[in-house]
Formats: sequence, structure tokens, C-alpha cells
Amino acid sequence: MYGAVVDAQPAVYHRAGGLKAHILDRLEEEAVISLDALIQMLPQYSWNQIFSAVDQLARDGSLVLRRHRYDYTLFSTAYPT
Repeated sequence: MYGAVVDAQPAVYHRAGGLKAHILDRLEEEAVISLDALIQMLPQYSWNQIFSAVDQLARDGSLVLRRHRYDYTLFSTAYPT
């Protein structure tokens, strides 16, 4: 054989449900996380994937997202805000 072509593209796509679970797990551990810190904690996901998942979680009430000037902070729903 001449060698099989294995997926030439890097595995960048991850299921959104898996990402949401990762975010909620981190938030359960930390209670409060900046969006920048979360992005550094999950290097296997792109910024767009993380922000989209955070937006969806905030809209359905699974977390609280607050903006202060240019910084975003995620709060657990159990955290007293």
C-alpha cells in the first residue's frame, strides 16, 4: 500500500454539549471565572466555540454572565451575586 491518508485536518470540532459540560464543571469548581481564564483552561476549543457556548448557557440560565468594561466574568448560579 502507498499509505492511507489519515484525516489531514486537525481535530478542532468538538460537540457543543461536551463543551458546555466542561464549562459548567469548571464553574462548579471555581464559582467565578473570567472569560479569558476560561479560554486558557480549555485550549482545545476556539474562542468562538467557547463564547458561543457561554452565551447559550447564559441565555438558558445555567450561568450568569456579567460584563465590566471590556472584561466578561462567568458566575455559577449558586454564587450570590
